[in-house]
Amino acid sequence: MYPSDVRASRYTTTAIVLHWGIAVLLVFEFARGWWMQDIPKQPVGPRVDAYNLHKSFGMLLLGLTLLRLGWRLRYAPPPLPAMPTWRRRLAAATHAALYVATIVVPLSGFLGSVFSGFPVKLFGVTLPSLAPPSVALKDLMSTIHLSMTWVLAAATLLHVAGALAHGFAADGLLARIGLGTPSATRR
Repeated sequence: MYPSDVRASRYTTTAIVLHWGIAVLLVFEFARGWWMQDIPKQPVGPRVDAYNLHKSFGMLLLGLTLLRLGWRLRYAPPPLPAMPTWRRRLAAATHAALYVATIVVPLSGFLGSVFSGFPVKLFGVTLPSLAPPSVALKDLMSTIHLSMTWVLAAATLLHVAGALAHGFAADGLLARIGLGTPSATRR
């Protein structure tokens, strides 16, 4: 059990679980997204199944991200320790980019599917069609989906690089998200 001053310097358990769950799902979705590009178009079954599963996990990622964002708005993150202003701004911009991209990427993927005219399945359950097919809107959503995937990849790499820097600095900052020893208990 941590003293109250250490608990105040950590995210809530719910925020920590959501963070790591989203992180694992994000890595899975990146890997699956790249792997799917090599699936032959014929026969269509394996490709359709892979894409439907990717879409399902993408929607799960969207839901978890919205839950995490709502949780963060309700429960303020622990304060950052003293650090240069540029590092605070970079951390804030990176977190903002992560939230925006983890919302826009699955949402644009979902809308791209809607506008493609093919049924959208969520873990095998066919969702109602929300709009008629549109090649132009499908192409726009595909462009947004791919572009924002690169933004998400860059923001994720920057986030991991920052975490590694704090890990090597052994400043206890990673304990906020459940890794390492909280700095208030280190002697």
